[in-house]
Amino acid sequence: MPQLPPRPLPNSYWATPTLLACEYPGAPTPAEAIPKLDALLEAGIRDFYDLTEPSELVPYEALLHERAAHAGLNPADIRYHRLPIRDLDLPSAQCLQDALAGLAASAAAGRRAAVHCWGGIGRTGTVVGCHLVQAHGLSGAEALAYIAHEWQTVAKRDRAPRSPETDAQLAFVRSYRPVGQ
Repeated sequence: MPQLPPRPLPNSYWATPTLLACEYPGAPTPAEAIPKLDALLEAGIRDFYDLTEPSELVPYEALLHERAAHAGLNPADIRYHRLPIRDLDLPSAQCLQDALAGLAASAAAGRRAAVHCWGGIGRTGTVVGCHLVQAHGLSGAEALAYIAHEWQTVAKRDRAPRSPETDAQLAFVRSYRPVGQ
């Protein structure tokens, strides 16, 4: 992989130069969320792929657009996508297809994207792993090895020793084959 930019959040890593994997960037209060959202916007993130379920956490989309305006960005240029996956579960075929198509479109447009779930571990690692297979030609095992290496740079690595989180998620990435092959 080419040289990657600095991580904007302690619990994040660059999967590619245009794709950041991270934990939920919102928080229970705006005061707690603002520094995280500002750091992501400052890092050039313009597309946000939220893998949490709608009622799982405090929504941050409106605050994200407010922070974009505060930073002098056009809020309409910030794209937020919700692609819900149940915690500790696997994406449906449609959800994964939508996520991978969205990430590919972001990369093709030269837009930096962040993909996240709650902890940035299981669902995030699963989607990132499949993206690395689909868009970058890695095998599932290679994608998992890359994520494991990058995971060692995140702050929570001692509390959550691996990403993806569950055996089923690891097996899903390991056996994932690119669409059309």
